[in-house]
Amino acid sequence: MEVNMKQHAKFLTLAFGFLFVLVLTGFAQQQSEESVICAVGGEVMKKSDAKITYEYKGKTYYFCCQQCKEAFVKNPEEYLQKKDQETQRHAHKKAEDTSIDPVCGMKMKTSEAKATYDYNGKTYYFCQDECKEKFVKNPEEYVKKAEEAVTCPVSGKKMKKSEAADSYNHNGETYYFCCAACKDKFLADPEKYTKKKDDMQGEDSSCCIIKK
Repeated sequence: MEVNMKQHAKFLTLAFGFLFVLVLTGFAQQQSEESVICAVGGEVMKKSDAKITYEYKGKTYYFCCQQCKEAFVKNPEEYLQKKDQETQRHAHKKAEDTSIDPVCGMKMKTSEAKATYDYNGKTYYFCQDECKEKFVKNPEEYVKKAEEAVTCPVSGKKMKKSEAADSYNHNGETYYFCCAACKDKFLADPEKYTKKKDDMQGEDSSCCIIKK
């Protein structure tokens, strides 16, 4: 009888230990799947995907790329103030959705799209009727292009074209950016980053440029 009680107690201890490990594992996974926002670019991402962080006044801030972290470190109060202002604006009015034209790559407010088209249960937005007409003639071609991998010419971050935070046409070519900070850097000195792209093409054919 005493032996059975000891075995039962040992079994319960092991069971509780195993359950405790499962709880801790689930908690750790939940933490890594938690969504965070880049303190500069505003990009929403999983905490586990944020490779760059910075501690400021006892709080951890997350960034989508090194350029965003550098901008934050130079003047953290500026971005914290912007964040507070943005939070206040969201309290009164939800930020308007934006979309990227799947044909020309232009980013725009959804409400300002000149044309729309429903395909396979999804609504696509266009900056002009001409883009819609091209899409309607061959939707699969442009849907496939929207899923193509592109690279931010400033940070080097890879992403789907449809997930780019913004885009810009320079000398007839469309560049895609992972965040607003990278676009600002590009606009300040586009030749610097287009030269960087040309150098990269010799090493890797998958560059950030989608020619039109």
